[in-house]
Amino acid sequence: GDEFDNPDGPDGSGNAETPSEGGKILVAYFSAQRHTQAVAECIVELTGADIYCIEAAEPYAANPYDDSDRIRNEAYNDLRPGVANLLDAERIAQYDTIFIGSPCWWHQPAMVVCTFLEAYDLKDKVIIPFFTYGATTYLNESMQKIYKVTPDSKHIPETLPEDLDPDDITTPGRPDDAGIDMPGNAGGTEAWLRRIGMIE
Repeated sequence: GDEFDNPDGPDGSGNAETPSEGGKILVAYFSAQRHTQAVAECIVELTGADIYCIEAAEPYAANPYDDSDRIRNEAYNDLRPGVANLLDAERIAQYDTIFIGSPCWWHQPAMVVCTFLEAYDLKDKVIIPFFTYGATTYLNESMQKIYKVTPDSKHIPETLPEDLDPDDITTPGRPDDAGIDMPGNAGGTEAWLRRIGMIE
C-alpha cells in the first residue's frame, strides 16, 4: 500500500510539530484469518496510525489448523520464522508507539511477530500488544512473550499479572489471565483505546 509514501520532510532534527502529542504510531500486525487485521484497521481508523502487515517468508496455510504441527513446533521451541517484508530500521525509528497484533497460536503470539520485534531497536518505544483468540486462557502467556522480546520498551499495560509458571506454556486455565484488557474484536476496539488512553 502507499501508506508510507507521504514524505516526512527533514530528518526531524528541527522542532517540527508532530501530528499528535504522542508522536507517530504504527500498527504492526500478523493476521491469518483477518480477525487481527480487523482490529488493526479499527485502531488505524481511530488513531490515524500507519499500518503494516507482517508477512511470513514461508506463508501459513489459509486455515491455520492445517498448519498446526508447524505452528506448535514454532511456539513450543521458541523458533523465529522469517519475515518476508521487514521494514527498514530507519522507518521503525520514526515511531514512538507501536501496536503489535497477533492471534494466540498454541498459547503464544505467532512467532513471526517475535521475529519482527527482535529485528529492531525498540528501546523506550511504547509497545501495545493486542491479541485475537478463541479463548483467553493463554492471553497472559502471549503477552509475557511480547514483553520478553521487547525488554527495553515501555508497555501498555505497564505490568502483567504474575506469570505463575513462565516455563510452562501448555497448561490451560491457570488463573493468571484475568484482568488483562483487550479489545476482543473489532467492535470492542474504540472502548479499549479509550480505556488505555490512546484516544479521547
